Amino acid sequence: MNMNKNARVIIPLAIVAWLLATAIFTTGAPPVFELVFVVALFIVIPVAVFYLMAEQGWSTLAKRYRSAMAFSGAWQACPTGQMALVSVDHPDFTRMRLRLISTLRVGTTPEALHLSMLFSKVPLLGRFFPDVAIPWSQVQSARAYEAPGWVQPQSQPGAILQMSYDPNYRGTFVEMGVGEPPVYIQLPLPILGDNAARIGLSQPG
Repeated sequence: MNMNKNARVIIPLAIVAWLLATAIFTTGAPPVFELVFVVALFIVIPVAVFYLMAEQGWSTLAKRYRSAMAFSGAWQACPTGQMALVSVDHPDFTRMRLRLISTLRVGTTPEALHLSMLFSKVPLLGRFFPDVAIPWSQVQSARAYEAPGWVQPQSQPGAILQMSYDPNYRGTFVEMGVGEPPVYIQLPLPILGDNAARIGLSQPG
Protein backbone atom coordinates (compact mmCIF):
# COMPACT_ATOMS: atom_id res chain seq x y z
CA MET A 1 0.00 0.00 0.00
CA ASN A 2 0.98 3.65 -0.34
CA MET A 3 2.71 4.22 2.99
CA ASN A 4 2.45 8.02 2.79
CA LYS A 5 -1.31 7.85 2.26
CA ASN A 6 -1.60 5.25 5.01
CA ALA A 7 0.22 7.55 7.39
CA ARG A 8 -2.00 10.52 6.50
CA VAL A 9 -5.07 8.47 7.41
CA ILE A 10 -3.89 6.21 10.23
CA ILE A 11 -1.82 8.67 12.29
CA PRO A 12 -4.57 11.33 12.68
CA LEU A 13 -7.12 8.58 13.33
CA ALA A 14 -4.95 7.05 16.03
CA ILE A 15 -4.34 10.45 17.68
CA VAL A 16 -8.05 11.29 17.71
CA ALA A 17 -8.92 7.83 19.09
CA TRP A 18 -6.29 8.18 21.83
CA LEU A 19 -7.48 11.66 22.85
CA LEU A 20 -11.11 10.56 22.95
CA ALA A 21 -10.28 7.40 24.90
CA THR A 22 -8.30 9.45 27.41
CA ALA A 23 -11.13 11.94 27.80
CA ILE A 24 -13.81 9.27 28.15
CA PHE A 25 -12.15 6.59 30.27
CA THR A 26 -10.16 8.77 32.68
CA THR A 27 -12.63 11.53 33.48
CA GLY A 28 -15.54 9.49 34.77
CA ALA A 29 -17.71 9.94 31.70
CA PRO A 30 -21.13 8.21 31.77
CA PRO A 31 -21.07 4.54 30.68
CA VAL A 32 -23.15 5.37 27.61
CA PHE A 33 -20.25 7.50 26.32
CA GLU A 34 -17.90 4.55 26.72
CA LEU A 35 -20.31 2.29 24.82
CA VAL A 36 -20.72 4.81 22.00
CA PHE A 37 -16.93 5.19 21.73
CA VAL A 38 -16.35 1.43 21.49
CA VAL A 39 -19.11 0.96 18.89
CA ALA A 40 -17.78 3.90 16.85
CA LEU A 41 -14.29 2.43 16.97
CA PHE A 42 -15.55 -0.90 15.63
CA ILE A 43 -17.14 0.97 12.72
CA VAL A 44 -14.42 3.49 11.93
CA ILE A 45 -11.50 1.04 11.85
CA PRO A 46 -12.96 -1.29 9.16
CA VAL A 47 -14.10 1.71 7.12
CA ALA A 48 -10.58 3.16 7.20
CA VAL A 49 -9.12 -0.20 6.18
CA PHE A 50 -11.49 -0.55 3.21
CA TYR A 51 -10.78 3.04 2.16
CA LEU A 52 -7.04 2.37 2.08
CA MET A 53 -7.61 -0.89 0.18
CA ALA A 54 -9.69 0.89 -2.45
CA GLU A 55 -6.98 3.49 -2.91
CA GLN A 56 -4.69 0.81 -4.36
CA GLY A 57 -6.44 1.06 -7.71
CA TRP A 58 -10.12 0.28 -7.34
CA SER A 59 -11.15 3.86 -6.57
CA THR A 60 -9.30 5.05 -9.70
CA LEU A 61 -11.11 2.48 -11.84
CA ALA A 62 -14.44 3.43 -10.26
CA LYS A 63 -13.95 7.08 -11.16
CA ARG A 64 -13.32 6.14 -14.80
CA TYR A 65 -15.42 3.04 -15.41
CA ARG A 66 -18.13 2.74 -12.77
CA SER A 67 -20.87 0.44 -14.06
CA ALA A 68 -23.89 2.32 -15.34
CA MET A 69 -26.09 -0.78 -15.10
CA ALA A 70 -26.00 -4.16 -13.39
CA PHE A 71 -24.07 -6.92 -15.16
CA SER A 72 -26.62 -9.43 -16.49
CA GLY A 73 -24.22 -12.26 -17.36
CA ALA A 74 -22.72 -15.01 -15.23
CA TRP A 75 -20.10 -13.95 -12.69
CA GLN A 76 -17.00 -16.09 -12.28
CA ALA A 77 -15.37 -16.35 -8.88
CA CYS A 78 -11.70 -15.37 -9.08
CA PRO A 79 -9.65 -17.33 -6.50
CA THR A 80 -6.79 -14.82 -6.63
CA GLY A 81 -6.54 -11.43 -8.29
CA GLN A 82 -4.30 -8.45 -7.76
CA MET A 83 -4.39 -4.74 -8.50
CA ALA A 84 -1.89 -1.93 -8.08
CA LEU A 85 -0.80 1.41 -9.43
CA VAL A 86 2.52 -0.18 -10.45
CA SER A 87 3.36 -3.21 -12.57
CA VAL A 88 4.04 -6.65 -11.10
CA ASP A 89 7.72 -6.18 -12.04
CA HIS A 90 8.04 -2.98 -10.01
CA PRO A 91 10.21 -3.41 -6.88
CA ASP A 92 7.43 -1.96 -4.69
CA PHE A 93 4.63 -4.05 -6.18
CA THR A 94 4.35 -6.46 -3.25
CA ARG A 95 4.07 -3.56 -0.82
CA MET A 96 1.61 -1.53 -2.91
CA ARG A 97 -0.71 -4.18 -4.34
CA LEU A 98 -4.30 -4.89 -3.42
CA ARG A 99 -4.50 -8.66 -3.14
CA LEU A 100 -7.97 -10.11 -3.64
CA ILE A 101 -8.39 -13.68 -2.43
CA SER A 102 -11.82 -15.28 -2.98
CA THR A 103 -13.54 -11.87 -2.92
CA LEU A 104 -13.34 -10.83 -6.59
CA ARG A 105 -15.93 -11.69 -9.25
CA VAL A 106 -15.19 -11.36 -12.94
CA GLY A 107 -17.64 -11.06 -15.83
CA THR A 108 -16.91 -10.64 -19.52
CA THR A 109 -18.87 -9.42 -22.52
CA PRO A 110 -17.72 -8.58 -26.06
CA GLU A 111 -17.61 -4.94 -24.95
CA ALA A 112 -16.11 -4.91 -21.47
CA LEU A 113 -14.44 -6.58 -18.51
CA HIS A 114 -16.69 -6.42 -15.45
CA LEU A 115 -15.30 -6.55 -11.92
CA SER A 116 -17.22 -6.78 -8.67
CA MET A 117 -16.45 -7.55 -5.05
CA LEU A 118 -18.58 -9.96 -3.03
CA PHE A 119 -19.37 -7.14 -0.59
CA SER A 120 -20.00 -4.46 -3.24
CA LYS A 121 -23.74 -4.56 -2.47
CA VAL A 122 -23.19 -3.75 1.21
CA PRO A 123 -24.31 -0.10 1.40
CA LEU A 124 -21.27 1.35 3.20
CA LEU A 125 -18.57 -0.87 1.69
CA GLY A 126 -20.07 -0.54 -1.76
CA ARG A 127 -19.10 3.13 -1.72
CA PHE A 128 -15.46 2.05 -1.78
CA PHE A 129 -15.85 -0.90 -4.15
CA PRO A 130 -18.61 -0.21 -6.67
CA ASP A 131 -18.90 -2.49 -9.69
CA VAL A 132 -16.78 -1.42 -12.66
CA ALA A 133 -17.06 -2.12 -16.38
CA ILE A 134 -13.79 -1.62 -18.26
CA PRO A 135 -14.11 -1.40 -22.06
CA TRP A 136 -11.59 -3.68 -23.75
CA SER A 137 -10.42 -0.64 -25.72
CA GLN A 138 -9.15 0.88 -22.46
CA VAL A 139 -6.65 -1.95 -21.91
CA GLN A 140 -3.52 -0.12 -22.98
CA SER A 141 -1.16 -3.05 -22.44
CA ALA A 142 -1.48 -6.76 -21.76
CA ARG A 143 1.03 -9.52 -21.20
CA ALA A 144 0.95 -13.05 -19.90
CA TYR A 145 3.30 -14.27 -17.19
CA GLU A 146 3.75 -17.35 -15.05
CA ALA A 147 2.68 -16.77 -11.45
CA PRO A 148 5.00 -18.42 -8.94
CA GLY A 149 2.66 -19.61 -6.19
CA TRP A 150 5.32 -18.74 -3.65
CA VAL A 151 4.88 -15.10 -2.70
CA GLN A 152 7.65 -13.14 -1.00
CA PRO A 153 6.17 -10.36 1.13
CA GLN A 154 8.01 -7.22 2.24
CA SER A 155 10.92 -8.14 4.48
CA GLN A 156 10.71 -7.13 8.11
CA PRO A 157 13.77 -6.33 10.27
CA GLY A 158 15.04 -9.28 12.26
CA ALA A 159 13.27 -11.94 10.21
CA ILE A 160 15.37 -14.69 8.69
CA LEU A 161 12.79 -15.89 6.18
CA GLN A 162 9.31 -14.70 5.36
CA MET A 163 7.37 -16.58 2.74
CA SER A 164 3.70 -17.26 2.12
CA TYR A 165 2.11 -19.69 -0.27
CA ASP A 166 -0.99 -19.04 -2.33
CA PRO A 167 -1.94 -22.18 -4.28
CA ASN A 168 -4.28 -20.14 -6.48
CA TYR A 169 -1.50 -17.79 -7.58
CA ARG A 170 0.02 -20.32 -9.94
CA GLY A 171 -0.14 -20.86 -13.66
CA THR A 172 -0.60 -18.31 -16.43
CA PHE A 173 -1.81 -14.89 -15.36
CA VAL A 174 -2.39 -11.78 -17.44
CA GLU A 175 -1.40 -8.29 -16.40
CA MET A 176 -3.47 -5.52 -17.96
CA GLY A 177 -2.57 -1.84 -17.82
CA VAL A 178 -5.90 -0.01 -17.86
CA GLY A 179 -6.32 3.67 -18.69
CA GLU A 180 -3.80 6.46 -18.34
CA PRO A 181 -2.10 6.69 -15.95
CA PRO A 182 -2.55 2.92 -15.80
CA VAL A 183 -4.02 0.78 -13.11
CA TYR A 184 -2.48 -2.70 -13.36
CA ILE A 185 -4.78 -5.68 -12.92
CA GLN A 186 -3.51 -9.26 -12.63
CA LEU A 187 -6.01 -12.06 -13.29
CA PRO A 188 -5.76 -15.75 -14.20
CA LEU A 189 -5.65 -15.82 -18.00
CA PRO A 190 -8.25 -18.65 -18.31
CA ILE A 191 -10.87 -16.50 -16.57
CA LEU A 192 -10.95 -14.19 -19.61
CA GLY A 193 -11.93 -17.04 -21.93
CA ASP A 194 -12.17 -16.14 -25.60
CA ASN A 195 -12.04 -12.45 -24.69
CA ALA A 196 -8.29 -12.79 -24.16
CA ALA A 197 -7.97 -12.35 -27.91
CA ARG A 198 -9.48 -8.87 -27.59
CA ILE A 199 -6.34 -7.72 -25.77
CA GLY A 200 -3.94 -9.57 -28.06
CA LEU A 201 -3.47 -12.74 -26.00
CA SER A 202 -4.38 -16.38 -26.56
CA GLN A 203 -5.36 -19.05 -24.10
CA PRO A 204 -2.56 -21.44 -23.09
CA GLY A 205 -2.65 -24.63 -25.13
